[in-house]
Amino acid sequence: MVERSPVFADDPGPVIPVPVELSSHPGRHCLGADTEVFFPVSELGVLQARLVCTGCPVRVACREWATATGQHGVWGGTTREERAAQRDAEVSAVDPVRPVIAA
Repeated sequence: MVERSPVFADDPGPVIPVPVELSSHPGRHCLGADTEVFFPVSELGVLQARLVCTGCPVRVACREWATATGQHGVWGGTTREERAAQRDAEVSAVDPVRPVIAA
Protein backbone atom coordinates (compact mmCIF):
# COMPACT_ATOMS: atom_id res chain seq x y z
CA MET A 1 0.00 0.00 0.00
CA VAL A 2 1.04 3.56 -0.66
CA GLU A 3 0.80 6.29 1.94
CA ARG A 4 0.76 10.00 1.16
CA SER A 5 1.33 12.50 3.90
CA PRO A 6 1.32 16.29 3.81
CA VAL A 7 4.48 18.26 3.18
CA PHE A 8 4.35 20.05 6.53
CA ALA A 9 5.61 18.10 9.54
CA ASP A 10 3.55 20.23 11.94
CA ASP A 11 0.29 19.27 10.17
CA PRO A 12 0.53 15.55 9.52
CA GLY A 13 -3.19 14.95 9.06
CA PRO A 14 -4.51 11.43 8.98
CA VAL A 15 -2.07 8.98 7.43
CA ILE A 16 -4.31 6.16 6.26
CA PRO A 17 -3.08 3.58 3.78
CA VAL A 18 -4.44 4.16 0.29
CA PRO A 19 -6.53 1.17 -0.84
CA VAL A 20 -4.70 -1.23 -3.12
CA GLU A 21 -7.28 -0.78 -5.90
CA LEU A 22 -6.22 2.89 -6.08
CA SER A 23 -2.51 2.66 -5.35
CA SER A 24 -1.80 -0.23 -7.70
CA HIS A 25 -3.99 0.79 -10.65
CA PRO A 26 -1.63 0.81 -13.64
CA GLY A 27 -3.43 3.70 -15.35
CA ARG A 28 -3.50 6.14 -12.43
CA HIS A 29 -2.14 9.50 -13.46
CA CYS A 30 -0.29 10.19 -10.21
CA LEU A 31 2.02 7.22 -10.79
CA GLY A 32 5.54 8.63 -10.58
CA ALA A 33 4.41 12.15 -9.67
CA ASP A 34 6.07 13.93 -6.77
CA THR A 35 3.61 13.71 -3.85
CA GLU A 36 4.33 17.35 -2.93
CA VAL A 37 2.30 18.33 -6.01
CA PHE A 38 -0.83 17.11 -4.20
CA PHE A 39 -0.25 19.27 -1.13
CA PRO A 40 -0.10 22.71 -2.76
CA VAL A 41 0.42 26.00 -0.95
CA SER A 42 -1.09 28.21 -3.67
CA GLU A 43 -3.93 28.29 -6.18
CA LEU A 44 -1.40 27.66 -8.93
CA GLY A 45 -0.33 24.52 -7.09
CA VAL A 46 -3.95 23.38 -6.86
CA LEU A 47 -4.29 23.83 -10.62
CA GLN A 48 -1.12 21.81 -11.21
CA ALA A 49 -2.45 18.97 -9.06
CA ARG A 50 -5.80 19.06 -10.88
CA LEU A 51 -3.99 18.72 -14.20
CA VAL A 52 -2.45 15.48 -13.01
CA CYS A 53 -5.90 14.19 -11.99
CA THR A 54 -7.64 15.20 -15.23
CA GLY A 55 -8.97 12.13 -17.01
CA CYS A 56 -7.55 9.68 -14.45
CA PRO A 57 -9.44 6.36 -14.48
CA VAL A 58 -9.57 6.21 -10.66
CA ARG A 59 -10.38 9.89 -10.09
CA VAL A 60 -13.89 9.32 -8.72
CA ALA A 61 -12.85 6.46 -6.44
CA CYS A 62 -9.86 8.50 -5.25
CA ARG A 63 -12.07 11.50 -4.43
CA GLU A 64 -14.64 9.32 -2.64
CA TRP A 65 -11.96 7.63 -0.54
CA ALA A 66 -10.39 10.97 0.40
CA THR A 67 -13.81 12.35 1.36
CA ALA A 68 -14.63 9.32 3.50
CA THR A 69 -11.29 9.40 5.30
CA GLY A 70 -10.87 13.18 5.66
CA GLN A 71 -7.60 13.43 3.73
CA HIS A 72 -5.65 16.67 3.33
CA GLY A 73 -4.45 17.81 -0.08
CA VAL A 74 -5.78 17.28 -3.59
CA TRP A 75 -7.33 13.87 -4.24
CA GLY A 76 -9.40 13.07 -7.30
CA GLY A 77 -8.94 16.64 -8.51
CA THR A 78 -10.56 18.21 -5.44
CA THR A 79 -9.25 20.01 -2.37
CA ARG A 80 -10.19 19.06 1.17
CA GLU A 81 -12.40 22.14 1.39
CA GLU A 82 -14.24 21.26 -1.82
CA ARG A 83 -14.82 17.70 -0.64
CA ALA A 84 -16.12 18.94 2.72
CA ALA A 85 -18.47 21.41 1.02
CA GLN A 86 -19.78 18.71 -1.31
CA ARG A 87 -20.26 16.29 1.59
CA ASP A 88 -22.13 18.97 3.56
CA ALA A 89 -24.34 19.75 0.55
CA GLU A 90 -25.16 16.05 0.12
CA VAL A 91 -26.03 15.72 3.82
CA SER A 92 -28.26 18.81 3.63
CA ALA A 93 -30.05 17.43 0.58
CA VAL A 94 -30.74 14.12 2.34
CA ASP A 95 -31.62 15.58 5.73
CA PRO A 96 -32.98 19.10 5.19
CA VAL A 97 -33.14 21.33 8.21
CA ARG A 98 -36.71 21.78 9.35
CA PRO A 99 -37.74 25.29 10.23
CA VAL A 100 -38.53 25.92 13.85
CA ILE A 101 -42.05 27.22 14.30
CA ALA A 102 -42.88 28.93 17.54
CA ALA A 103 -46.25 28.08 18.98
